[in-house]
Amino acid sequence: MSNIGFRGQVISTEDESTGASKMTADTIIFRYPREAIGSKSLFLVQPTERAIVIVQGQIAADLPPGSHNIQSPGNAVSSFLSKFRYQQLPYDTLVFFVSTTRHEVKVTGLSQTDDLVPVEYETAAYFRVNNPSSLVTNVQFGGNYFKDQDLGIYISPIVDQEVSSILNQVKLTDVYKKFGDISTAVTAALKQFLSEIGIDLISVRVTKLLPQDPELRRIIQLRDLGIPINDSVRLGLARVLADQQNPASVNMAIGVPYFPNLATLVNLSDGVFRALSTKLSGQTNEQEKGSGGGQ
Repeated sequence: MSNIGFRGQVISTEDESTGASKMTADTIIFRYPREAIGSKSLFLVQPTERAIVIVQGQIAADLPPGSHNIQSPGNAVSSFLSKFRYQQLPYDTLVFFVSTTRHEVKVTGLSQTDDLVPVEYETAAYFRVNNPSSLVTNVQFGGNYFKDQDLGIYISPIVDQEVSSILNQVKLTDVYKKFGDISTAVTAALKQFLSEIGIDLISVRVTKLLPQDPELRRIIQLRDLGIPINDSVRLGLARVLADQQNPASVNMAIGVPYFPNLATLVNLSDGVFRALSTKLSGQTNEQEKGSGGGQ
């Protein structure tokens, strides 16, 4: 028998051995182990929780914060049991502790723009459970916990649909102008869906919207710093060449052609270059005369 939150016949979210609450910051629902529930149990509900008691598949009580004795005549569970003349709690009895505090869930995904550029996005939704009974009967989870990340799995298809409906219609250059439109669309869709399962949506915001290609991200950052787009692309390519230890990276960065075979002539002054050209030309003429005399 589990000893989680079980002190004698007290059912709560506290761990007897450590005193820590099982209702952590990211936990929405904690399901108490059924084998610890007896007919003389006392439910202890914390100020930031509500307890949903399910007996034989039916919701017997939605207990507010405080202590609740099952055998008390005024207890909702006791009233429910009296209808069936139970002398003790049936084996199939579940208790779900539901958090009523504010939570945050983040949803990440991948979409693409109208010009087929893959874009990574992340949205953050802030919510609070306002109908614990509805939530408990509308979600499924394994183990004893239903956490923020589990809710994220539920809502990710809705978020992806709304984000993609906007990104698929804009070019990459206009993506960052659509933050407000994305937040509005996701808020409208999530508000309706979450209200149906007992959750009140507080707000939604877009926390990340970036091209999937890291090099493209850097080019956009350079552009946003005021550097012309062509120069930004060239600097991005220069960084790639520098990572490869390619000597052409410097030329790419400053926009000067790179000729490896003429590297010794690149930095020569005009006077020296003309002198070399004259000398080479004179040598050529002498060779031609010599060839003519031999004939």
